Amino acid sequence: MTTPLRCPVCGTPSRHEDTFRDISLWRCPACDHCFTDVASLDYLGEYDEAWESLHPNWFENPQTDLFAAIADRIRRDAPGSRVIDIGCGRGELLEFLRARDASLELTGLDISLRPEIEGVEIITGDVASADLGGRTWDVATSLATIEHVEDVTGFVARLHEVVVPGGLAIVMTVNDRSVLYESARLLRRLGYAVAYERLYDRFHLNHFNIRSLRTLIERGGFRTLEQLRHNIPLRSVDMPTRSPLLLAGVWGTFALGRLTGRTYEQTLVARRP
Repeated sequence: MTTPLRCPVCGTPSRHEDTFRDISLWRCPACDHCFTDVASLDYLGEYDEAWESLHPNWFENPQTDLFAAIADRIRRDAPGSRVIDIGCGRGELLEFLRARDASLELTGLDISLRPEIEGVEIITGDVASADLGGRTWDVATSLATIEHVEDVTGFVARLHEVVVPGGLAIVMTVNDRSVLYESARLLRRLGYAVAYERLYDRFHLNHFNIRSLRTLIERGGFRTLEQLRHNIPLRSVDMPTRSPLLLAGVWGTFALGRLTGRTYEQTLVARRP
């Protein structure tokens, strides 16, 4: 009998849900969080040029609508603040914020990429171990990063450490209970596994739903202010083929997700008391 793994969000003994190739998926009966047993993987995915090449549309079409919402929240709640973007990647959000508000003091942190943006400090390192010299920021953003992290509790603890009391944490990730995810699970049962295996690949170790993300952030000492539900731009979707039929299918799941509140992505805005 397999020993149940504990949920990385709430610690509840979880049940095995599925295995394909070397990827073993588990689901928590308490917060419904889905996660990969990292010990099952033959190797961990590396965030190098090969990984980037799998997501050309994602990188070429940043989510400017989401960036604008973040900029508006910062302007309203923390004008002229110090902002750190954790997992900044190519620096698209930092570039947007720099252009929108020159009064912000901007820092980016990334484990592999080092964008060059005038007036923006870039730190190379893992958020868990990077030496930040005890510095703190008024706002910490992290977009499409936490799902790649094994120790999500430690990740949020680090967020709490670098955000000043009264400061904001803004975290964007996937929604495992979105219409898109549910459709991928259904298609796999019908024999079409491409979308499913793309969503649950070895790079995505944690698949949050609305409840599990909020549970994690609040257990980490933050107070939720807002939880946005949204999709990525259709032009940002990376698929094996850009066939009109597939694009229409994705558009349909996005549209239904907006109508039902079960969108592909979510962004949680929280304050450190």
